[in-house]
Amino acid sequence: MSLCVTSTQSLDELEEMVQIFEQIPNKNVLVPTFESDSLPKSRYNLIKYYPVKDRKKLIMYWFLPSQLRKYRMKLVDYIDFLVGHEGCGSLLAALKQKEFGMESLCGTNPGGFDSNSNFTRFYLEIDISDKGLRNYREVITMVFQYLNMLKTFLPQKRFFDEMKKMGEIDFDNMENDDPYDKAEELAENMTTYMPEDYLCGSYCVFDEYHPDKIMEVLELLTPDNMTVVLQSKSFKDECKTKEPWYKGLYSKSDFDDDFINTLRNVRNKNFRLPDPNPYIPEDFKTKECDVEGSGNVPVLVTDRPGLKVWFYVTEVFDDPSCMIYIHVYNDVLGDNIHDYAVTLLYLLLFQNRAAEIFYPADLAGLNSGITIGREGFTFTFDGYSDKMLQYFTGIMDQFFNYHDNLTNFKAVKDSAVRDMLVKVQKPKHHIDDIRQGFLRKTYFSNLDLAAALEHVTLYDLQNFQIKGKFNVELLSGGNITFEELGSYIDHLKSKLKLEENLLDPHKIRHERVYQIPIGRLMYKVANKTVGDVNTVVKNYYQYDIVNFRDTILLDVIEDLMTEPIFNQLRTRLQLGYSVEASAHHTFGVTGFLVNGTYPSQQVYPQTSKTSTSRHSCPGSHNT
Repeated sequence: MSLCVTSTQSLDELEEMVQIFEQIPNKNVLVPTFESDSLPKSRYNLIKYYPVKDRKKLIMYWFLPSQLRKYRMKLVDYIDFLVGHEGCGSLLAALKQKEFGMESLCGTNPGGFDSNSNFTRFYLEIDISDKGLRNYREVITMVFQYLNMLKTFLPQKRFFDEMKKMGEIDFDNMENDDPYDKAEELAENMTTYMPEDYLCGSYCVFDEYHPDKIMEVLELLTPDNMTVVLQSKSFKDECKTKEPWYKGLYSKSDFDDDFINTLRNVRNKNFRLPDPNPYIPEDFKTKECDVEGSGNVPVLVTDRPGLKVWFYVTEVFDDPSCMIYIHVYNDVLGDNIHDYAVTLLYLLLFQNRAAEIFYPADLAGLNSGITIGREGFTFTFDGYSDKMLQYFTGIMDQFFNYHDNLTNFKAVKDSAVRDMLVKVQKPKHHIDDIRQGFLRKTYFSNLDLAAALEHVTLYDLQNFQIKGKFNVELLSGGNITFEELGSYIDHLKSKLKLEENLLDPHKIRHERVYQIPIGRLMYKVANKTVGDVNTVVKNYYQYDIVNFRDTILLDVIEDLMTEPIFNQLRTRLQLGYSVEASAHHTFGVTGFLVNGTYPSQQVYPQTSKTSTSRHSCPGSHNT
């Protein structure tokens, strides 16, 4: 047993508190181990699986000697860092270029089945396209081309140094965790790490560099001990064997010897090791704020036609990070569903390309997000402030001039359509789509957008421009001065040509939210997936236009209701696992939502016991 107690009390008080656990008898039970000189090996190296969801995946995995007690060497982490790299010259970049796959994951999950005293399982999971599925042998060949490149040019100490440096930076600047989660994490760490590593073992514990040990592990990633799992709905006729637990259908076979032998020495000159990361921060000095303010609310520092800037003065935390949120109102975006779909696909193509160019920034703790709506664009940036301007200008330059690489057009479009159709197959997402459609005057559902995306052509993208007039609102704070913020604002203004394209504030299009009529309304809709026996019930209570006081009150109600709702619906009535009570904001209109996912046969006998409150709402809200 391991015990961790987190509290604001003194160590003396905590030591006295934990004495009650001494009453638990020590039975001197030895922790079982499963150490062995041999590794598990699949009897078949190709498994095809027929999934419930329409997801196409290629998963490869290898069994390695247990790394559980070698956590300081970071051997698997080193290989994971390179195999999972998404930058230029990487495996994923090549898969995208051939339109074989859009996303990948690799590594090993700590604890449990993937990492134990007997073995460590290293996996590579690729979300493959239809084209990738048809050419899955070529995908596997590309994986070994990349692995063989690594075996040729490794080891190199600079990757180890980068990992170690970022681990130390993230640990030194880690935000406070929820005490419950931190206690759980530390209790688990006590079963794996040495006592001196309990706090930092998951982050920055690095032993000396062991190039020979790294190569020993890398050399085990061979065609002989690999297992490949292919997952697709297209395998329905091939998969005849039913596994006993979840009744999934699968088939198993072996690759021919010629293919296995070919994989041993395949090469591809286009693969290369990652360049040194230019975004790793070096300056962590906190800057003196040059804006006067209370620190409680953002201060409006710029208010002129087309541009408002708020600055959030932080005086409490000594943090080397900053954040920048930008909302760009536009008078053209979202006029109709086709134009909205074209803009959405442009954004997805940009994100697909930017993930490759700016992946090193992600590794260095810099994050960004771009979303679109009928009002315009929203940009978010956060992370260490040292290299933020370099990152910001790079993202903006790419976003406003992205017409140089549309080679992944079909793959990105097909992936977006598939994701939207898969989403509505889940009752909880489908019913939320319907709720949004009831509340918002103009709303494009996932089904409508999927249909619109099908009609977007490459010609549409080649001729797409971010045009119209603009109005910008910006919020910034953290380890950045208002003087420094001027460089960000000037760059954004130049990209938008803001002085020439000012949008009249009175012409900004705001999302309109309908008032729900007084009374009880019920809407029933069938699940999109045939045979899905789950029922989602969403009770939505509209309240009023958002204001600070009511927002706080609704949050308090949420806290008060969470435990009773969970206890009544899940524990006592046992209707289902997923139950929730939460405050909701829908474009400036507050409301409250009680929802849950239940087996259908358990819901309807309870409906007579459920009452619905009435609430009188103000008129139609224009926010």
